[in-house]
Amino acid sequence: MNSDDIKKILIIRTGAIGDVVHTTALYRAIKKLHPNIKIHYLTSELIKPLLIEDTDIEKVITINSKFKMFSEYTKNLAEELKQNNYDLVINLQPSFKIKFLIFLAKIKKQVIYRKSFKEHAVINFWHTGKKIFSDLGEEKEIKLYLPKEAVLFAKEKLKEYKRPYIVINAGGVFSKRQGRTYPVNKWVELGNKLQKKYNGTIILNGAKEDKEILSPLNNIKGSVNFIGELSLINSIAIISQADVMISGDSGPLHIATALGVKSIGLFGSMPADRTGCFCSGVNIISKKPCVPCNRRKCKYLRKSKNLYAPCMEEIEVDEIIDAVNNYLKLE
Repeated sequence: MNSDDIKKILIIRTGAIGDVVHTTALYRAIKKLHPNIKIHYLTSELIKPLLIEDTDIEKVITINSKFKMFSEYTKNLAEELKQNNYDLVINLQPSFKIKFLIFLAKIKKQVIYRKSFKEHAVINFWHTGKKIFSDLGEEKEIKLYLPKEAVLFAKEKLKEYKRPYIVINAGGVFSKRQGRTYPVNKWVELGNKLQKKYNGTIILNGAKEDKEILSPLNNIKGSVNFIGELSLINSIAIISQADVMISGDSGPLHIATALGVKSIGLFGSMPADRTGCFCSGVNIISKKPCVPCNRRKCKYLRKSKNLYAPCMEEIEVDEIIDAVNNYLKLE
C-alpha cells in the first residue's frame, strides 16, 4: 500500500497509561507528514480522558480490556470498527485477542508493534509507523492536552497553597513489578528536607490501593495529600501545575513529562534508557550492579518481607534533592 492512499488510520493501545502517552509522538509525526489523514484511537475507558482533547485524534473508541473473543460485545465492537472503513491499523497492543478483533473487523492492512529493549519505547512505537510511512519524521517530544475544566479544577484546588509545588508520586507499592517504588520512609525524609529548603507545598500523589501504606507521608510538613482522592484526569491536572514531579517508573511520571513538567524519575529494576523520562526530565538510576534486571520479581526479595528492592533502597535522598535544586535553582 502506498502511504499516500491512506486516508483513515486506527491506532490501538489499551494500556498501560505510560505506554499510551509514549505513542503520542507517533501519531503527531504521522499528522505532520499527512495532515489530512484521520486518526482514530482504540484504548481503555480509563485512558480515554487523556486523549479526548487531542486535536490530532478525530475519535477515541473505548474497549473493555477483559473482553472475550467470542462474545456479543466483541462482535459489536468489531462491527463498529468495520463501519469506520479504516485503511490501516497500527496495532501497538499485539495480543491474540486484539488481532482477533481486527480480523473480525475485516481491516486488511495492519502493522504490528514489536517490543525492543534496545531503544526507548517512544522510538520503538515510532519505528512501527515507519514500516508504512518510510519518510516519517521523528518527533522529539511527547505531549498531552487536558480538558480546560480539569485544569481550572486543579488551579482552584491549589490556589491557597504556596509555591513551589513539588509533587511526590509514591504510588505503585503493590505493583506486579518490584524494583519500581521508592521506600516510604525515604519519601518522608525527602519531603521534609525539600519543605525545609523551599518552604513550598509538597503534593502527595498515588494509587488508591496504596493509601494506607503511604499514610506516613502525612508526616511531611507542608504537605497536601491527594492519594486516592481524585479522578484520574483531575489527578493529572494537579500534576500539570507542579514545579517539579518526583516519581518511580510509572504512568504519572510519563504524564508529567508529556505535560512539560520538570520531572525526576527514580529507577531500579527497569531500564531507564527504554522507560525513563523522554527528552526532558532527569533519570536517577540505582548504582547496584544488577541494575537494570528488568525482572518482575526481585531475587533479593524472595525470602524477605521487605516491600522495596535493594536497588531502590540504595538511591540517596540527597541525590534527588540535588536534581530538584538544579531545576528550581533557588539557594
